[in-house]
Amino acid sequence: MNFLASAKGKNITTWRAAEDFAVAYRQSVLDIAASGRDGTAESVYSASMSALEISIETHRTLIGQLDRILEEGATAPPAGRLKELTTQYYEVLYRHMATFHSAPAFYQKSMDFVEMLGSVIMARSKDQLGLFARHLPNVALVALGPAGRREYSPWCPLQLLLVHGEVAASQLQTINLLCQTLHDEFEATGLTIDQLVSPRNPEWRGSITTWQQRCDNGVRLTSADSLIHILQLTDQYPLSPGAEIAVEFREMTTTVLRGSRPTQANLIVRMESLSHGIGMMGGLKLERSGTARGLFNLLDHGLRPLSSALSALALIKESNAISSYDRVLDLLKRRELDVELAEKILETWHTLHELRLWREQAASATQQSEFSSYLNPDDLTSEQRHSLKTALTSVAAIQRHVGIVFSGLGE
Repeated sequence: MNFLASAKGKNITTWRAAEDFAVAYRQSVLDIAASGRDGTAESVYSASMSALEISIETHRTLIGQLDRILEEGATAPPAGRLKELTTQYYEVLYRHMATFHSAPAFYQKSMDFVEMLGSVIMARSKDQLGLFARHLPNVALVALGPAGRREYSPWCPLQLLLVHGEVAASQLQTINLLCQTLHDEFEATGLTIDQLVSPRNPEWRGSITTWQQRCDNGVRLTSADSLIHILQLTDQYPLSPGAEIAVEFREMTTTVLRGSRPTQANLIVRMESLSHGIGMMGGLKLERSGTARGLFNLLDHGLRPLSSALSALALIKESNAISSYDRVLDLLKRRELDVELAEKILETWHTLHELRLWREQAASATQQSEFSSYLNPDDLTSEQRHSLKTALTSVAAIQRHVGIVFSGLGE
């Protein structure tokens, strides 16, 4: 069942999608009972109720396991144990995904874990500074990229930056030591940390004043490198809940980005240049050479163009929502999207992300990390192939819509 635009609030029983699912499920049971293929009507209904009860118990068991791992992780166990917990947590989470096919549930629980790690690792990194930690200003760790959209999985590099309060030049070495430790501690958990977009890199740490200068210079110079850095700030999520400096940082960066039409134009051009994965003859664009020959790159031809389009739309329409789902609902609420397009976007998002997580689980089982974002068309069912092509066609339509919206805003 999809998270569609008809959802009202957090009570699932009030969602139209939930009602539609219940009606379809009831009709399916009635059809099976009427056919007589699987025994008497009573046995069919009994089996149906048993299956539901098993699913409910499986969900409770898996969520209980995840919550217990989170609780232990929050106690700041030794680095070796924290790495074990990271592995265990995602093994359980992928089992939940395989059973219930819910990308939103996966990402919600995944971000719960990343936030816990951020809190534990920040505290541990400060402890390692000893007395020097007394001179630290207010600091906040901010996630970018997929984690910045609350769509993190352990197969994508975790991108991080640090923003801190104003300090004297004599204190910068302490900030540097903190950032080096933060990077090392995250790597010690077994997660893949981006080697460039990391607080360890001086370009990805700084005070609000420093970041303001970087943003102003980036939109003023409009060089390729400077714009890439600035545009990466479009998707950001603080791993330091309640940190005022993270809120101030987000407000500053969004103000700069929304105030520069050339920067937005560059973002739109980059978005439109991304392939939506459908070839001239209507087939999937497959890799033509290398070890991935004959495979479909879901990241480059599906996930990246969709997330780029939604990030661009959120920016130019001034949505402060963070996740793709929340951005779509916010734009719908403000009548920047109609219901039909909003539901098409969300259905496309569900299709692509469920395929992503399904493929990641398969890659994990076979230890083929280099192919975690590639799909073999021969491994897809006819229904999956149809859903994928439908989603990619929708990505192209969404890209065109965002381009038209931006052009309509004028100079």
